[in-house]
Amino acid sequence: MLSPGYSYDKAPDQKHFLGRARTRRLFRAILSNRKPDWRFNMSPLFLEFLMGKRHYTCSPWGRPTYNIVGWQKPCYLLQDGYADTFQELIETTEWHEYGTESGNPKCANCMVHSGYEASAVNYTFSSFKGFLETVKATLFQGYPDESARKLLDETARPVHAHNPLVQINKEETELEETRA
Repeated sequence: MLSPGYSYDKAPDQKHFLGRARTRRLFRAILSNRKPDWRFNMSPLFLEFLMGKRHYTCSPWGRPTYNIVGWQKPCYLLQDGYADTFQELIETTEWHEYGTESGNPKCANCMVHSGYEASAVNYTFSSFKGFLETVKATLFQGYPDESARKLLDETARPVHAHNPLVQINKEETELEETRA
């Protein structure tokens, strides 16, 4: 599974998370020039969302979670409690309070699979256009982008003190590519 982390309240290390713009740059740099043998068992439209090529709203009901405590209210990272039954979960959860568009500050930088991959999959099956775009993204997974690695180089831009983006050293990158 591939999914970005974000600074949800319960995370013990808040200062090393990236915001949405930096997350998109990071995934664009990682995924745009990936090798053909890099296979992901997830929606290709979700991967495009991570790269900033698509926009989706959160579907917090897209991956209900059940465990020994009960049905976990979305999102599992926020730990908003549990419902005893699925019906209680559906009927008592304030669904509009989740997602980046909700105004909920806890969701401000979220791009997590549990809400957004469900939206990408829903788009795939909600229209013929969505289905065709998924087929295209599945068959043509390459996004050649020679400038994508430069997105990680933030030396020309100010770096937020609490969200440093890891720098990639060109020599180290070339060395890693020759080892593969």
